[in-house]
Amino acid sequence: MLWVDILLMVVSGYAAFELIKFAQGRGRLKFLGLTVAAFIFTFMQATAVIGGFYATSAVTTVVGFILEWGHLICLAFILSALAVFVRESKPVFAQFPLIYTALPLFIIISYFFVYDSFVLKKWMFFLYQGGALLVSLMMYGLYSYRSRTYLIILAGIGLFLLCYILFWSFSAEARESLSWLWKLLLAGGIATTILGYKYAHKKDEHVE
Repeated sequence: MLWVDILLMVVSGYAAFELIKFAQGRGRLKFLGLTVAAFIFTFMQATAVIGGFYATSAVTTVVGFILEWGHLICLAFILSALAVFVRESKPVFAQFPLIYTALPLFIIISYFFVYDSFVLKKWMFFLYQGGALLVSLMMYGLYSYRSRTYLIILAGIGLFLLCYILFWSFSAEARESLSWLWKLLLAGGIATTILGYKYAHKKDEHVE
């Protein structure tokens, strides 16, 4: 459904616009990976919208290629950003070397080894998405336990989790026919998480 792709494009564009502000301020390294992922995701959705208008075989092939690799690169940068968040949440003496936060980017290279196997690619996305959600839930669950400031971010992650469960529970046919449902949840998760970051940032500024 084209309208939901347009909605995702608008929401992800808004997220990229807001995240670039965080990436330019204090703690910019934490948000750099998320900003890159948001811009790539916006580009992906723009190509999906274009593909909806020009549904030729050549355009569909190009769009599919962009969506597949864009999805992978977004996931790698999100995992890298989460590694930075985890690192900076620890005391200075307990922080692991910064270079380790770039390790998730190597999944882009590893993808070449499973590119010809549909099953392995499926499991790769399933596991890495689940890993990102698990780390996010644990991190912001703990933050929310300590302070209600992070509850909105946690709610956004909850929407991502629901989207993840629905997406991977569907068969390929059902996933396509009900794409509007999980895409709406994805858009809601993106918007809610960004609003949560804005709220937390304002709270931090008020405390300072």
